[in-house]
Amino acid sequence: MAGLVLYALAALGSAVLLYAGYTIWDFVALHFVLPARPLRSYRRSGPEPTYALITGASAGIGFGVALELVRNGFGVILLGHLPDELAAAKGTLEEASPGAAVRTVVMDARTATPTAMEELVRSLDTESLQVSILINNVGGNPIELPPLRNLSTYSCADVDIVIAQNARFMARLTALMLPLLSRTPSRPGERSLILNMSSAGHVGTPYLAMYGATKGFNLSFSRGVARELSINRATQHVDCLAIIPGDVLSQGNSRGVTPNAPRWDSYGRCLVRTVDGAVRRGMRDLSPYWKHDLEQRIMPWLDEATLTTEVTKVIRRKKDAWDEYFDKTR
Repeated sequence: MAGLVLYALAALGSAVLLYAGYTIWDFVALHFVLPARPLRSYRRSGPEPTYALITGASAGIGFGVALELVRNGFGVILLGHLPDELAAAKGTLEEASPGAAVRTVVMDARTATPTAMEELVRSLDTESLQVSILINNVGGNPIELPPLRNLSTYSCADVDIVIAQNARFMARLTALMLPLLSRTPSRPGERSLILNMSSAGHVGTPYLAMYGATKGFNLSFSRGVARELSINRATQHVDCLAIIPGDVLSQGNSRGVTPNAPRWDSYGRCLVRTVDGAVRRGMRDLSPYWKHDLEQRIMPWLDEATLTTEVTKVIRRKKDAWDEYFDKTR
């Protein structure tokens, strides 16, 4: 009997070691064994460019993704609310990749009406643009400074504008774009892609409760849409992923940033190059940068007291930096 117990324990230990080894290899492969031609299955055939519509694309992560996409031969449609910044972004992309197909759309995610959004999608169809990728990147905490503060200081307008920018616009645009992205491919193997930007803040962060809540909505929304698409034969060629960034140094996140955090451009490169592996694995969400992915995998194992301490430590550094900046500008 003792021998059988030892054999059972040995078998269990071997299974655990094999699973651990597989998990480590799979993690390494996802982040470091990358395709030579990323997003190849989302290209359309023919001489016309294949476009990605990217919201919040004039700066930060959205612009970093656009930069990597044009380097890989995609056309991009940059959507943002600042005409001058969009024009500058367009010029930079065309300079970085001569001959790149770059278009711009001026639209404010916080105030865009359903009619304006419907007209945008209709214009893409009318011009017969080959749009196979939608990247819902626009987001932020668009309240008056300081941006990190107690929920009790928010007005109803503050609550509404955070929801409008981070969640409402994303959900509306996805619904409007799905008929276009779901059309039957002209050639076997051609696919469409939706990427929705969540955040590590979806775990619930003090001083950013509304922002984190909207990013939690984006995560759940993406998972639900992905499953809905996968169970309907007519839409099984459309992939949907939530992207979960940790701290990224960018135009909108420039104070109190975690040491050694990736820059917006390197993060955009990671994102574009890891999507194929995530889709192939059947993942519903992806943290493209390997350190962020480690953090996301570790967090569920932490007890609440430890998680609160660690999350607060990161947010407190960011809050102090913004408060100091705000005090100097008043």
